[in-house]
Amino acid sequence: MHAASTRRGLGASLATVLLLAGIAAFGSGNAAVADPNTTSAVSAGPAAFTQAVPTGDPSQYNLPLERCANGVNFPLSGANPVLSEPVTTQFASNVALSQYVNFSGNQYYGNWQFVFTNTSSQVLSTDCAVLVFRAPSGSDNHGYTSTQQYGHPQQDYLEVPRGDGTSFYIARIDFHDVPLVQRQVSPGQSFTYSLGGIPNSAITLSQIRDSLKFTADLDLKANQSLVVHYGTNRLTN
Repeated sequence: MHAASTRRGLGASLATVLLLAGIAAFGSGNAAVADPNTTSAVSAGPAAFTQAVPTGDPSQYNLPLERCANGVNFPLSGANPVLSEPVTTQFASNVALSQYVNFSGNQYYGNWQFVFTNTSSQVLSTDCAVLVFRAPSGSDNHGYTSTQQYGHPQQDYLEVPRGDGTSFYIARIDFHDVPLVQRQVSPGQSFTYSLGGIPNSAITLSQIRDSLKFTADLDLKANQSLVVHYGTNRLTN
């Protein structure tokens, strides 16, 4: 696989996905307030955290470094539980991050970026992190990028329509076949999660920003309980 993941699968078009994301220089993470297509930045998470370091080398699939490299679907028999859970209205994270949302495009199609900056003094691993957020329904072209070298992310992913023109999106970022350093973000460095789709006035940029809950994998359990709880699907690699 190249270096992004999409709802439709992870084929040869992934390089195009990253181009569609419209990645610009991340800078310090401060949003341009005067730009109507960029929100202000918000912060969440503890200043200090403990994150276990996995053992193993790339492609050693029986060792913790590759704990999220392979996955399966977890179909649910009833309504998705996210529909009955409290709606997140303030950015939440279990690690220290700042985050803003940028939109590029028009009324027919565009791309949203969640732009994160590691505001802690510790190196953060984004491998197996889970994002739950709300955005316009029918989104596609989901992908991950970073200011640091990175490689081979894929996703456990699900869209759950709310019936009001918006959907919940649940995604676990899963790396494979790259060294630990390519799964990490140093203090002050940034990474993005992007998605494409048709804009909808049912939700604003600020509401998209504030709907996000970010859960880093701190204990090498891969956030497996979350992907099982929400019934995610493993995208084709």
